[in-house]
Amino acid sequence: MLKVVCASLLASCLIISAMVAIAWFLPQSRVYHDPPRSLPWPVPDHRLAEKSYTYLADGRIRVITRHLPLPGVTPDMLAWFYQQLPVATVELDGISYPLYHLFHATEHGQLWVVQPAPDGTPGMARGAVIERHEWFGPFDSKGRALISEFSDQGMTAIARAAGLQIGVVEHRYSVIDSETRYVVTATLGSELPVLGALLNSYLRNRVFTPQMIPQWMRHQVEEVGVLPHFLPALYAQRGAPNNHFVLRSGDLKP
Repeated sequence: MLKVVCASLLASCLIISAMVAIAWFLPQSRVYHDPPRSLPWPVPDHRLAEKSYTYLADGRIRVITRHLPLPGVTPDMLAWFYQQLPVATVELDGISYPLYHLFHATEHGQLWVVQPAPDGTPGMARGAVIERHEWFGPFDSKGRALISEFSDQGMTAIARAAGLQIGVVEHRYSVIDSETRYVVTATLGSELPVLGALLNSYLRNRVFTPQMIPQWMRHQVEEVGVLPHFLPALYAQRGAPNNHFVLRSGDLKP
């Protein structure tokens, strides 16, 4: 029995090693770039936010983004917003958009529910599997994640590929000095022996490169930083039929 188990593990290692070797030389898959939207709010200066990334001893990458304060936005608003994000539409000044397109004017493509939450909650919720297509400057990004935790305090998304866990992204919301603070901690890579080292090397050199990570952090700050301009008005309409909301730029926070 032990020989069979060892042989199976060895075969798995060889197969995944071959997959990584092949993927190393393949071009990264592209995503469709939707036309940019002209939206009536400014994009925050990402340089004002605290951002960092480090390499862990096992080759994984840890990326931490401390978002700018979010005046007028509460943790329960953030949780509601993310739950709505894959399923809601918004009519803004007479033009209908997926809510995801308002979250970033130039770098969001598609976001959808692949597998609904077990309890039937629509949108992003605990147990749901979500897929996204977006880009960070010149770097396309798409992935699928299981939402393993979801509450007014934050959420955790577990990214998987080829049956392996390749990252954990933790969103945490808190109130400090009457302001909502929002921190995202992403740990990218695998802790598996041998296979993990191969996968981590691939991710560092082909996906989450030193050129891509700063663009990703910039993107995060820009998308979250616009929420004070429209999220309170959206939240006031919670319960709207068919998850469809109506906004007028003249009624929004400048």
